[in-house]
Amino acid sequence: MRLLFSSGAGHSHIAPMLPLTAAARDAGHEVAFVTGPSAVHHAELPGVRTVAIGAETEGSFAPYLEKFPPETFDGFTRDEKLAHMLAHYMVGMGAAARVADLLGFVREWRPDLVITNLAERAAMMAAVAAGVPYAMHAIGPPKSAALMADAWRVAGDVVRDFGVDELPPRDDVPYLDIWPDALYPDGVAWEYPTRWPLRPEAAVPVAGEPHPALSGLPYERTVYVTSGTTHNTRPGVLEAMVEALREEQVNVVATIGRNGDRDRFGTQPAHVRIEHFVPQERLLPHVDVVVCHAGAGTVLGALAHGVPLVTTPLATDQFDAADQVERAGAGVVAEASTEAVRDALRTVVAGPSFRDSADAVATRIAAMPVPHEVLKRLSAHFA
Repeated sequence: MRLLFSSGAGHSHIAPMLPLTAAARDAGHEVAFVTGPSAVHHAELPGVRTVAIGAETEGSFAPYLEKFPPETFDGFTRDEKLAHMLAHYMVGMGAAARVADLLGFVREWRPDLVITNLAERAAMMAAVAAGVPYAMHAIGPPKSAALMADAWRVAGDVVRDFGVDELPPRDDVPYLDIWPDALYPDGVAWEYPTRWPLRPEAAVPVAGEPHPALSGLPYERTVYVTSGTTHNTRPGVLEAMVEALREEQVNVVATIGRNGDRDRFGTQPAHVRIEHFVPQERLLPHVDVVVCHAGAGTVLGALAHGVPLVTTPLATDQFDAADQVERAGAGVVAEASTEAVRDALRTVVAGPSFRDSADAVATRIAAMPVPHEVLKRLSAHFA
């Protein structure tokens, strides 16, 4: 088969798709990966064609903020703000700007199947306009049909310019789901109801040496602190996390991103290490708690290693992820303040049930179908 993978620019959106991309290549399929020009390097794999489509400035939030100033959202609930952003930024601005070029590539390259992700609606619309089947790849928590209703209305307006009168139903579209079922809330009508579990290979434990940042630390327990790659420069967040832990009897390894500024944190005691970047797989097997922003990659990595979390959600679906982790008993949600993070950490450290619950989720993640199994299912389904 000829398989086209597509993601908007952003490492956190591309990385979850790479294990299935590599499995497709290894199975002998012809594979291309389309993303924004600024993110092509994140998608590069030997034997996979990478294609840049979109503007260099793709991913900038500025046009959305200019069109919809803060007073637009007066009286909105958290979900209403998220639904508006998904509809008018993700689809109405981001996807709409990419559809024409993506459709041109789809018609030229003629894939048998398009595999896109929840944040990349342009590829879905291009596939529909070209008459090519598609599958939807998860990158984090699932979205409800209610939350996404306005996004589908906007998408319908966009595709009419490309000769599509109505977007087809989604009931039979495979949803390749890296989110563990242990976190799923009950009683929700999902946007993509046909769930095909897919183990998040980027998150599962791998053999390797501990990172040097862990060497020589004095305490029995170690805490990993991060706010990911999107919110790592947000003023006050990482500072509050580190400040909350520096007087605790725990080791602290905080990653601040390749573009992070160490000077923000001043002089730290010997048990606190400030690092720009450390691969999670070299930390997570050796830590006892993760303190983070509830980004999907960090949450999945921690839970796949059986590590409980303290989460301080900041934006988008991080609030959903944090709530789901707490309901599963694998962590505690806290405000991004020194006192709240410190109290939450003490709660998690003192309660062995949090580790037990995280271990239970890890067992279920390990049992999820691996990429080559899901690829075989896709190949049979779309043969």
